[in-house]
Amino acid sequence: MRFAHEMNGSWYAWSQQPQEYIAAYRTIADAVHTHAPGSAMMWAPNYGGGYPFAGGTYEAKPGTADFLALDTNGDGTLTMQDDAYAPYYPGDEAVDWVGMSLYHWGAKYPWGENELPEPGKFTDQLTGTYNGANGDDSLLPDFYTVYGVDHGKPVAIPETAALYAPGVGGDQELAIKQAWWNQLFSPETHARFPQLKMVNWFEWDKTEVEVKGRVDWTITNTPAIREAFTTALPDWLRYGPDKTCRPQH
Repeated sequence: MRFAHEMNGSWYAWSQQPQEYIAAYRTIADAVHTHAPGSAMMWAPNYGGGYPFAGGTYEAKPGTADFLALDTNGDGTLTMQDDAYAPYYPGDEAVDWVGMSLYHWGAKYPWGENELPEPGKFTDQLTGTYNGANGDDSLLPDFYTVYGVDHGKPVAIPETAALYAPGVGGDQELAIKQAWWNQLFSPETHARFPQLKMVNWFEWDKTEVEVKGRVDWTITNTPAIREAFTTALPDWLRYGPDKTCRPQH
C-alpha cells in the first residue's frame, strides 16, 4: 500500500507537513500490519530535483513547525540544501518498501518539449548525482543507498514514464519512450541496483498543468510502441499471474 505519496511535494493536501504525515502513516501502517499482515506499506516521495517546489498550494510556510522541521540545515530557508526525503521518513518499523516517483519530463524546465533523455539520467537521479541540462541536483541524498541499502528496504519506482506531448514536434514518441525504458531495464541497472525490485509505468494520457496541455505517457495505446516495449523487456523480470480484469462499477 503506497500511502500519501509524494508528500515532499507542494501539490497535495498532505504535502510538506512532516509531523502530521508521519503520525498518519504510522497509524495506517499499524492497522495494515495488524489486520492485513500479507500486505506491505510503501513510503514513496517524489524525486527531489526542484525541492522544495516553491509556489505550490501546500508548501510549508515560514515560521511554522513544519517549516522548521524541513529546514534540515537550520539556515532559515528551504532549498535543495535541505534533505528532500529524511524529514518525512516514518521509520523502519512502519515502512516495508521505499519508492520514488521519477519521470523524464524533458531535458530542461519549462517542460513540454519532446526531448530524448540524457544517457544515465535515471540512475543519476536515483542516486542523487544528476548534473545535466536541467541543472545540478547533486546536493540531493543518494536515495537508493540511503533507503535501499542502509535501511535495507526493497526499492520501487511506483511512477515513471517519459513525456510525449502530441502535436508539439521535436523528437519522436517511440525514440523518447524507448530511450527511457532502456535506462530502466538495462543490464547495468539490474546489476548495479539489486534492491530495485519494482518498476511501474505511469500509463496515462492526460492534461498536465506543468505543460499546460496534453501529455501521452502511455506505452500500450500505440501498437508499435507496445510491441517495442514488450520486446525490450529483459528475461530477468518476474511477472504476476495472468488474471481476467473485469470492469469496476
